[in-house]
This record gives sequence, C-alpha cells and structure tokens, in this order.
Amino acid sequence: MEFRQILKKIFLKNPYAPAFWLMLGFIVKGALFLGVVFNHPYHDIAGIWGATMGDDSSYIVPIDNLLKHGVYSPDYRMPGYGAVYLLFRLFFRQAGACNSLLVLQLILAATSVYYLALTAKYLFKKDSIFYAVFYLFLLSSFSNFFDAYIGSESLCTSLLIFSIYFFVRYFQAKKDKYLFFSGLFATWAIFTRPVFIGLLAICCLLILIHKSTNFKTKSKSIFLFLIVFVLCEGSWIYRNYETHEQFLPATTSGEFYPEDVASYLQPLFEFTESWGGVCSLTNKPPDINWFQYHYAGQTPITHFDSLPDNIYTSAYNKDSLLRLKKMIKDLQNPSIDKATVSAYQFELQTKFNQYGLAFKREKPFVYFVKAPTKMICAMLYCSITRNYLNRGQSVPILGSFITAINYLIYLTIVLSGLIGILVLTISGIKKLSYLLVIPLTPLYILLVHPFIFRFFDTRFLMPVFPFLIVCSAYVLVELGERISFLRTRLL
Repeated sequence: MEFRQILKKIFLKNPYAPAFWLMLGFIVKGALFLGVVFNHPYHDIAGIWGATMGDDSSYIVPIDNLLKHGVYSPDYRMPGYGAVYLLFRLFFRQAGACNSLLVLQLILAATSVYYLALTAKYLFKKDSIFYAVFYLFLLSSFSNFFDAYIGSESLCTSLLIFSIYFFVRYFQAKKDKYLFFSGLFATWAIFTRPVFIGLLAICCLLILIHKSTNFKTKSKSIFLFLIVFVLCEGSWIYRNYETHEQFLPATTSGEFYPEDVASYLQPLFEFTESWGGVCSLTNKPPDINWFQYHYAGQTPITHFDSLPDNIYTSAYNKDSLLRLKKMIKDLQNPSIDKATVSAYQFELQTKFNQYGLAFKREKPFVYFVKAPTKMICAMLYCSITRNYLNRGQSVPILGSFITAINYLIYLTIVLSGLIGILVLTISGIKKLSYLLVIPLTPLYILLVHPFIFRFFDTRFLMPVFPFLIVCSAYVLVELGERISFLRTRLL
C-alpha cells in the first residue's frame, strides 16, 4: 500500500465515526494545552496551571465575593463565565476551581472541533469539507491560543459552535429539541460575551424566511429558540433593577471598565478612534500612545511623537492636544493633589468629548467609513495578531518552521474566508437558506464592533474565527475540485 493511501486511511476516516475524531482533537488540543502549562505562563493566581490576563479578575472576583459576602460584585460582567467557575468553586479553593475550569475549556474546545466539522458536513454534504474544517481548526494557532487561559474566549467559542450545530441540525432533522439546545447554548454564549445577542436576531430571521414551514410552526420554533434567553435575561434585568434601580439588559459599563468610564480614558480612547488612531497595522505604536497613555505598570512610550496631519478641526489644533497631553502626564505624578486631579479629569473628559464630536461633524467620511474599515483590518491582522502567530518561536529548533506554518494557515483562512463570506452570503440570500448562519456570524462581529460599538480588539475575532474557517474550507474545496476537473479535462 502506498504511503499516501496509508495516511488517507488513518486521517480521512468516516466523518460519522466520532470516537476517532474526538480522540484526535483531545490529543492535539491536549498537547498544545500542556505546551502552555509547561512553558510557565504568566498568572496572578498561585497554583494555577494555565495563564491569566489582565481582566481575569473581573470574572473570578465577583464569584468569590458572592460566596464570601453574598453579593455579586463588581458586576460589570454578565455571569456566563463566572457561573462555571462558581460550579467548581463550591468544591475547590480558587486555584483548584480555576484549574477545573481550564480542563473544562479544553474538553469543550476539543469536542467543538469535531462538531464544527460535522456542521460543515451537514451543510455542504461533502466529506472533503469536513476534513478541511477539522484540520484547519485543529492546527490553527490563532484558534488554540486561549484554551489554557482564564478568560471568556475559549468557552464562548465552543458554546457558539454547539449552538450553530444544533441550529443546523434542527432544519435537517426537524426535531424541536435541537432548536431548544441551540437557544440554550446561544444564551450561555451571550451571558459570556453580550455582543452575541445579535446572533439571536440572525437565527430568528433565518427561521422566519425559511420556506418549508408555515407561520404557526415558525412562531413555535422562535419560542423554543428564545425561551431560555427570555427567562435568563428577564432574571438578569430584574436583578440589575433591584441592585442599581436601572434598566440594564447587559452590563453596567458598556465596552469599557468602570474606572475608565469614570475618568478621561474612555473619552480619550473614543476621540483617538475617531480617525482610527487606536489601530496599528504595523509595529508603530497606536496614536493613543502619543498622549502618554499606558497601562499601569508599563513603561510609557516616549519615542512616538507624531499624529496624522489631517485630524485637526475648527475646534482644536496641535497646541490644544499638547495641552491635554501635558495634563495626562501630570496626572501620572503620584504627588499631585486631589483638587488638581479632579479639575484635570473634568477638563480632559470635557475637551475629548468636544473634540470627538467636532471630528465626527467635520470629517464624517473618515469617522463613519475610513476609521471603522481600518478597525476591521486591524481585527484581522495587526501587530497583536503577529504576537499570537509568533508563539511558535518558543519551540526549540523548529520554532521558525512552526511560526511560518502559523502564518500560512492563518493568512490562508482569512483571505479565503473573506471570499467565502461573500460567496456564501450571496448564495444564502438567493436561496433564503439557513446556510446564512455560517457567513453572517463572523460578518456580524467584523461589522458590529467597528461600526456600532466603535471598539475593537483582535481577541473579539476569536469566538467567530471557526466560522471563518468554514467559509475558508468551502472556498478551498471548491477551488480544489475545479482545478482537479480542469486537469482531468486537459489530460
């Protein structure tokens, strides 16, 4: 038997043989997980196996306070991620609960690889797309980064995959239970990352436009899909009203941390993003650093001393911004008195808000089109993306090779995936097909953060990256089949 046939027999087994695919997923994901653990990543919780980031405490501390004091506080995070931590915290101390949470993330992530590929198989009826999705997702460095981290990215990704898997299965098997489970996982994902509430609208629209059912059946289907969300969201709104006496359907502070909302930082960020200055597609620091802004504990960037020449309006000039920059620098002086801090904070907030409105009014094309487009590009590829892809350099001897493979896989997925989004969206609209759930999910995130929230981070792409992979696999398989057909005709 040829070597090629042996590989095919081993790695291209029947898609409906879950034991092999789940085992392979656990082996690869588990090895990558252990690679993070044995690399001794940064963490601020003693005894934790994996890694933590700067915002991990916003998920963990509210649950610890709930157990100690009976109060979920601070409550600027919805409790979708913290609830899982709470389940383990009832039995273990903080580090043990975090480690259990990481293991659960790994299990769900490894399982989700198979169910994403199976979803693609159900949609396109091709084994080749199943294989392409499975291996692209499994080997993508960008997809695997957060499984060993305390944070919502990995869990939310798995939940979205399970939700869309059951959504697709409902239309094919016509069993109501699938729609209920789809809504259950979608609700859990929303309570983990509230931005995905838009997924409910997408799915409900696809149920409504589906041709093969009457309005009564569609109404029942939407009810089944939304019932878990309605109950959970209603409880959350009631809790928030009792606590804050406000109608708060999501979080208390929007996209920013409460301390940022209460200071000049949010107005500064929003002003700088007006022209896309928070983005950096190269190694140049983003324009926000010009203002001497930096995270606590980090060294301020002093060598970056230029802003674009086309950002000024009738409301402010370079001297106006230099004055604000000096205030920000003065605020970093630990000996500054409280009265001056209060006065500077008020003026900075006022001026940044005024300047942002002036830019929006006088340069609408840059504000509404150019800057959000730049944010989309930065979400897909920027210096932070390269930091993720360059992790392969930590591997002895093979570091450069692994890094090159990381770039090849990621750029292939992004470029062909964007084409796939366009092709599948057009095809889905023509057929009024539930297939639209695949391209619309990543498209929604790529548009809503820059254009609606005007706030982006490369991490925001992570939960929808698997669906970009499906779009990519569709294009690559179609292209491969057409090339093969042409070769056959020419020969």
